[in-house]
Amino acid sequence: MKSTLCTWEDETCNRQVQFSIEYSNENGTVEIKNVAPRKVSFVCPVSNSVTRTIGVHTPRGMKMLANQFRNSSAFGKLVSAIDGHSRNVHIPVSGLRMDVCQA
Repeated sequence: MKSTLCTWEDETCNRQVQFSIEYSNENGTVEIKNVAPRKVSFVCPVSNSVTRTIGVHTPRGMKMLANQFRNSSAFGKLVSAIDGHSRNVHIPVSGLRMDVCQA
């Protein structure tokens, strides 16, 4: 099992959501085991700077953010990046940053 931290830059909602992702990549198949939101940073649309950051602590908030991420185009980009054995990937088109590390 491996893990990665990724930041989803959700420009539609002016926020950045940091996730911890647990996955396996065996026999050419990527399997996402867990998507756990850790914190949300709200971004000023004018200055593009972070105005505040909050932790994600409630099960309902974690589930909502994980589902939104899974339904976004960024999730498919994450799976593709993991499948390519990438490290320190920056994908500006989808708004996703990730660092892959061994767990």
